[in-house]
Amino acid sequence: MSLSRITEQVNVRRVVQDTLELVKIGSATGDAREVADRYARMLTEVGCSVRRYEFIPDNPTLVAVWGEEREGRTILFNGHMDVVPLAHDEPEEKNGRVYGRGACDMKGSLACMLEVLRCLKETNTKLPGRLIVVANSLHESPGGRGEDLYALLEQVPVQADAVVVMEGATTDCTIAQLGSATFEIAIEREGEPCHQLSAPSGTPHPITVAGEIVRLLDQWNGALEQEEIEDIGYASFFVGAIESGQFYNQLPKRAALTGVRRYSPAESFEEVESAMRSGLDAIAAARGVSIRLDMKKVRDGYRIDKDSPAVLAMRRAVTAVRGIDYPTAGKKVVTDAGIFVRALGVPALCHGPDFRTAHGEVEYVEIRELDLTVKAYLQFITEFLETD
Repeated sequence: MSLSRITEQVNVRRVVQDTLELVKIGSATGDAREVADRYARMLTEVGCSVRRYEFIPDNPTLVAVWGEEREGRTILFNGHMDVVPLAHDEPEEKNGRVYGRGACDMKGSLACMLEVLRCLKETNTKLPGRLIVVANSLHESPGGRGEDLYALLEQVPVQADAVVVMEGATTDCTIAQLGSATFEIAIEREGEPCHQLSAPSGTPHPITVAGEIVRLLDQWNGALEQEEIEDIGYASFFVGAIESGQFYNQLPKRAALTGVRRYSPAESFEEVESAMRSGLDAIAAARGVSIRLDMKKVRDGYRIDKDSPAVLAMRRAVTAVRGIDYPTAGKKVVTDAGIFVRALGVPALCHGPDFRTAHGEVEYVEIRELDLTVKAYLQFITEFLETD
């Protein structure tokens, strides 16, 4: 196929309008029905056959297929329709940007994929393979942890030779990510809250136990910092909040810590949970308290071959479109790529518009980034489908 002929059809104004339309539809994690309705229609309009699944109520998963059943590779493009539940000013286009919650995270990418398909349709391009677009609803943790994607890949025979998760990795090619899990630790002693002077001698203090847990996590962090993970850096424990007590001289009954555990691609969630539970059980037994660990996986980590055809094709594509060196890199950030790597056993890449404002008070996507992303996807499709 002639790439120059196809890229001449790219109309960034259409991408801007599609992005604005999607951003104007509220879709905080937990209810993506309305945006899924609209995106399904948009995919149909550009020539896809679309199937809608609702494994989790109010959170549809769309699977759109573009291209006839024929020999050749299949590329799956993935994007999430949900957004973080943070208030934002009304969506608008201003000063070369599209503003609004979800503009870069990641409705702009969903709009880019529409333009890719629109250009292929308008040029009557016959691909030597097929494209699949999967749009999911439960990405943004803690409200979503990829539950709908897991269900899709377990229950529907989806197959692909490469996956592109359409966010992040704008200037480098992700070939590994850490796994991530949130944790809540609840400490509780027997008895009720009481005046500190009324407590029997030896009564365990939940705040003191919480401090001991923090020291243990610090020790574990020290050990993790002795084991560098190739391409990524180090695994870690992080405590983001500690809560306990109601009054300066009242001995509390409970204390709680919440945080995140980031772990090596070589480890499983079950392994890191078991190790953490063992350490907390030892403190509980020594201090005479109960300690409950509620640990939930966000995503497992993964690693892909940096010399695989998909990685090489993406590096060539982005270098050609953006005019930059596009080195491989490992990341601590979490995407849905790991779900696809583990479920499908194929390389899953990340690439999309610059998303530095994701989850920020003001979120926007540069219009230039939308244009470059459409062209990078078209270039990658050409590179990957036409390379032996």
